[in-house]
Amino acid sequence: MELVELGATIRRARLASGISQAQMARMAGVSRATINYAETGRSAIGADALLRILPPLGLSIAPTRSVAGRADRPAVELLATSASVSFKETIPAAEVERALVTGTFADPWLPHIAAIIDEASTSLLLRAVREIAAQTSLPAATIWRNLRSLAQTVSSPNTRWA
Repeated sequence: MELVELGATIRRARLASGISQAQMARMAGVSRATINYAETGRSAIGADALLRILPPLGLSIAPTRSVAGRADRPAVELLATSASVSFKETIPAAEVERALVTGTFADPWLPHIAAIIDEASTSLLLRAVREIAAQTSLPAATIWRNLRSLAQTVSSPNTRWA
């Protein structure tokens, strides 16, 4: 794959996730300039930087294999399942999706939403944002903004929301 083609793929995935270059840089632990270089493909970036940028976007340079069908399950379902592990009641995937679409949730789901906001991987959250944006008329940036609002509501200590 050419650098320009890889850069275009990175840019498309970032835009589909509704995040800015600065937000992506914080998630990947690189500078915004590095994200810009990666997206334009005009300047070679190091493998270390590339390996930090790709995973949050759900991209990889390695061959992919589905692990027990996990890649085939919708991200919202995976979020609901992982958020419910420590609780007696299971949050329905529809409630997780509603929270991401509206930025609000019913009080009984507070612990589950807090678990998603604090513990879910960035790549899974971004995948959920892309999937919901593709299914609805809502822009990915709005869904990401709703996630940030949910993080404030649950007082998340996760630095991803700073």
